[in-house]
Amino acid sequence: MRVKVMSTVLGAGFSALSLVALSACSMSTPEPVEEETLGCMISAPAGFDDHSAGALTLAETELARSAGLFSATSSQRVTNSSATSAALTRMKDQDCALTTVLGPGGADELSDHAKSNPDDVFLGVASGHEDFPDNVLSIDFDLVPPAFIAGYIAATASETGEVGALVSQGFPQAKKILNAFDAGVALYNDEADEDVENVKSYRESAVDDRTVADTSDEGRKFFESAYGSDVDVLVPFGSAAAMGVATASTEEMAAQRTQEPEEEGAEEKALPKVIWYGASGAFSDTIIATIEPNIRRGLRSMFAEWPQSRNPDEVAEASKDEPADMGGFLITDKHYKGTIDNGGVGISAEDGFLSRVSDAGRSITDLRERIKSGDIDPEKS
Repeated sequence: MRVKVMSTVLGAGFSALSLVALSACSMSTPEPVEEETLGCMISAPAGFDDHSAGALTLAETELARSAGLFSATSSQRVTNSSATSAALTRMKDQDCALTTVLGPGGADELSDHAKSNPDDVFLGVASGHEDFPDNVLSIDFDLVPPAFIAGYIAATASETGEVGALVSQGFPQAKKILNAFDAGVALYNDEADEDVENVKSYRESAVDDRTVADTSDEGRKFFESAYGSDVDVLVPFGSAAAMGVATASTEEMAAQRTQEPEEEGAEEKALPKVIWYGASGAFSDTIIATIEPNIRRGLRSMFAEWPQSRNPDEVAEASKDEPADMGGFLITDKHYKGTIDNGGVGISAEDGFLSRVSDAGRSITDLRERIKSGDIDPEKS
């Protein structure tokens, strides 16, 4: 079993030097230095400041370090597949106890590297990969039901009657997510009062036209095109592209709030609104609701020694099987799939615009229960 200590790489080195110095003044043999347990992370392309899976995973790994599961952490941001392979090689040289790769962009490289290093332990987060070798743990999320709810709530919150969703290239379940979003909009139209005009889904049924490269610039371009077509609620799924949408919408809102008043009688443009996928949307006033992947619960379900939470929504269910040793970690479940049923994915309204929409919070709860009961099937609606 690997010894787990709470220190940093620098701290471990300092301790070793201290022991050497002490041994020169004493006849006693110094105790061996405890083995370092380095937690390593690779994220592409938005890194760990994406307010999504990257940020959530980094925060959890740092929590595990502070609790002693790791002695130190190391993180690297990469831009493409070749850079991912190079980062995996560099981290191999660091003798990482656990190497985590975030997102679908590096899933193939992670799989190949893990096959070549069968004695090491790896973790893929939100990769959408289903055929990893045995030494790779995985955390993924079923986002189809939340996307359906997001479509319904986007339609509820829209002032223009135009809403939209986008996915980054390679994002897991991309086609199913977009179809579920459209189905949610359609259900809103079916259940709305007869005198209410139907809400339209931007580029409905066109998957390619709603799929963009996972870069901030492409996210910005999509926002500008959609907002220029009167779309006032967007739901971006991705990393860098999603951040591009959030940044552009925040800037647009700020510009509208500071610009000179329009001429009397001129129609005011609706403020942009975003339903976010990731961490709490408090970082932007444009975010009206958040779909949150419960990475905390996933890690606590997989690692028996991961620091537990006092929040009941993040407490892992007790495993029926005894934990197995895997590279010095006690593993209760090698693969975790978060759903709205098991608490692995949540969706909630943020304070602000959506909280003022009549019955929006109640609609989220109602839709979630209708999906759980089988009354609604987001994949067939």
